[in-house]
Amino acid sequence: MKLLCILTTIAFVNVSPIMTGEYANLVYTTNKYIREAFDNDPAGLETAISNIINEDKPFETLNLMLVIPEKVNIFRINHDERFIMNLPMHIAIADQVAVREAISQVTDIPVPQLGPNENFENDSLVQLGEARRRILGKVTKKLLTDAIGRGRPSYPNLKEVCLLIGLLRSMQFPDSYIKTASVDQAGNVCTLTSQNRNFQYTPYLGYIFPVMTVDNYRRVTSVLIEAMNWFI
Repeated sequence: MKLLCILTTIAFVNVSPIMTGEYANLVYTTNKYIREAFDNDPAGLETAISNIINEDKPFETLNLMLVIPEKVNIFRINHDERFIMNLPMHIAIADQVAVREAISQVTDIPVPQLGPNENFENDSLVQLGEARRRILGKVTKKLLTDAIGRGRPSYPNLKEVCLLIGLLRSMQFPDSYIKTASVDQAGNVCTLTSQNRNFQYTPYLGYIFPVMTVDNYRRVTSVLIEAMNWFI
């Protein structure tokens, strides 16, 4: 029993490093890069975010890259529900670098550097996450609107639409962020899973609607109307 306890302790030490200020500084400079792209090359930024989304990354990775970088210490690296383990810092840093690389590949904007008086610690991550969502929420909403327009009427791109709805919901409700986004085998229903509930969306009359049944009747409110007042 003592040996088991020792091994468990070692396992936690090996896989649960504490994030350092290096990560917070990288989140800040990535935010700065996103803002400069948003102000100077919005179409390029949209292309960069689309490229990231279309790389078939796990949804939790997309969350950390684009939505909730401040929640890096709550993601499980082995998806074992018995433990909550910190994401290793080198993986978290690589995710932020990947966002910068995606932008640099499609814009001529140079990657910003920290100023002489700019230095951030982990206690700044909450504010940095909020700043990222304020910008990328607008970009993601625009990408979702465009994807819905392209997909009419049959929505062969429902997977893309599903990912964008999930990311937008995570941005609007970061404390109950979406954990998974999937489309059924028939390609008719998008299912989003958060910590405490599921959301489903389906094409209907050329639009995308939440699936909500009340006494077996569909309540018809398109996803764009649902998100109308988000990130305006």
